[in-house]
Amino acid sequence: MANITDVLNGLSSASLWQERVYKDLHAHPELSFHEIRTAALVAAKLKELGYEVLEQIGGTGVVGVLRNGTGQTVLARADMDALPVKERTGLPYASTLTATDDTGASVPVMHACGHDAHVTCLLGAAELLARARASDRRPAGSQADPVPFF
Repeated sequence: MANITDVLNGLSSASLWQERVYKDLHAHPELSFHEIRTAALVAAKLKELGYEVLEQIGGTGVVGVLRNGTGQTVLARADMDALPVKERTGLPYASTLTATDDTGASVPVMHACGHDAHVTCLLGAAELLARARASDRRPAGSQADPVPFF
């Protein structure tokens, strides 16, 4: 089984794309149960990393499964939704979007609660675990644990 050093070995390369993804998610927030674009981005990245991907779980949820044999299961999750709040940060990647809420009202939308960072970090962890699995050098016939991402 890969140890923590093996898992963290790819951290520098994972970090290369994370800032771009974070800024993209921050600039394109979506209200709860309307995270179509965000879910597509997450699903595409998990597929790129070799995960089995299930989409539209509970509407817009995404599940990625990294199979690595039998045994214990590791679960990691991140919320993807944003809040109906006007962004006033002045950041170059600040949200200027509005969305229609469940009452039909047009509302400003931003990631005021950090879910953009949560998703970005979880995708980074997904990459590190996929790389560690790929480099795992256990004896033939031995197995490790599946890692689902929700």
